[in-house]
Amino acid sequence: MDVTETQQITAARTMEKVVVHPLVLRNIVDNYNRVAEKSGKRLVGVLLGESSGGIVEVVNSYHVPFKEDDNDWFLDHRHHSAMLQRFDGINDMVGWYSTGSELRENDLDVHAQFCSYAPNPVLVVIDVGLGIPTNAYYTKSNPNLEASLQKIEEKVFVRASVEIAPEAKDFADEYLLSELKDARPPKRLTLGGVSYVDAMESYLEFYKKQVRISVEGYDMSLLAPDLYISLENHFSSCGTVEFVEVPRDPVTKAISGRSSTVALRGEGAEEKALALNGSDLGGWRASVKILPPALASLRSGLTTREAARQYIAHFKRNK
Repeated sequence: MDVTETQQITAARTMEKVVVHPLVLRNIVDNYNRVAEKSGKRLVGVLLGESSGGIVEVVNSYHVPFKEDDNDWFLDHRHHSAMLQRFDGINDMVGWYSTGSELRENDLDVHAQFCSYAPNPVLVVIDVGLGIPTNAYYTKSNPNLEASLQKIEEKVFVRASVEIAPEAKDFADEYLLSELKDARPPKRLTLGGVSYVDAMESYLEFYKKQVRISVEGYDMSLLAPDLYISLENHFSSCGTVEFVEVPRDPVTKAISGRSSTVALRGEGAEEKALALNGSDLGGWRASVKILPPALASLRSGLTTREAARQYIAHFKRNK
């Protein structure tokens, strides 16, 4: 039996359904277009929300750096742990997502890693072309194993029902009506106790405080992993290094561009990074420039509140 058949085995379900809010899907598609579209690689990240009574509600997410090839894979646990800590007390981790249309060979192993952060997490596979979740899964012990072998805890994926929450469109309708004629206060629809505009504003504020820099000046003959480590270590004095992006050839894995990106967070991170312009990194000098925010809505000059309202209203125009 091949991997897909094994992983999609049906069984008595302990999880009724997974409900994914539209803002989560939009954010994942935006991140994919920014980070992974050119490479064709899948995007992996964490799903946040709450789980109760067999129903998992996903209200937020964040991307986790992830690399894989035919023989191995790597998940950036340090980045994941730092991000998860930022959401402590706001949302619980309920699972993880993978872009694409089907399960992958490594998914059970990746899932096992996420199980150390959350009890019985779900995996939602998201088709970024359609912007919708195609399938959701959780794991159970393989019922086909002999009883004496159950102790090895071999797991298989089990399908769970998945749906897109409809409330975001309704909220956008009411918001736009109230903007046109505020004759009466709009009904306040919420997700996880927070209004959609508030949730979106919080998301935008998070990325507004992120400092993105481009670094040039390195020798293209360097090994990509060595450059990655050098950049991470060098700019760690500026604040928390959230990720490093070194352009690499998809086939040879060699460095393919003269500009790499480093994302920082922390008080004074921008000034500290600029202060390292011209600094020596073991034989080459770093040319540092500040990049615009990752999200296009933060480049428009709007406040995060205004951008959040505009973002929610998008669902009215595209329903």
